[in-house]
Amino acid sequence: MSVMRRKDKEITEKVIIEEIFRQNQVGRLGMAVDNKPYIVPMNFAYFNGSIYLHSHKDGTKMSYIKQNPNVCFEVDDGEIVTGENPCDFSWMYKSAMAYGKARIIESDEERQKALGIISDKYSFGKSKLITPELMAKFGHLTLIEIKVDKMTGKQSPAPKKD
Repeated sequence: MSVMRRKDKEITEKVIIEEIFRQNQVGRLGMAVDNKPYIVPMNFAYFNGSIYLHSHKDGTKMSYIKQNPNVCFEVDDGEIVTGENPCDFSWMYKSAMAYGKARIIESDEERQKALGIISDKYSFGKSKLITPELMAKFGHLTLIEIKVDKMTGKQSPAPKKD
């Protein structure tokens, strides 16, 4: 794993990095198979050291995860800073990266729990509507858990140090 070049912009507090994951609505899942990278934007939920995703059971993403479960997941939030000169343009941002292994959740109970975590992120309380009967109707729906092994964070301007 590489070392962050701009240490002054590094976010070192895990609680702040986790908050970046919780606050963002869309993240990007990065995968690679046979030296071919693939990145896809996804809705997600971060909970207790894991990132939860849902997907159709078929497609490139699922094929890549089955072949190589080592993934990364990135989120960011920010705004462009403009200037008179194109070289004065910048970006004020906070970003976070998570690295880990993706696994397809197999058990009905875990699938229902994972979908509930994602549902409550986007519409709190909707997890109550997720029943075994509802899950059975959506046989194509696959739930994925990324167990986070490592997280990094970065922001600009650099965070204030005490």
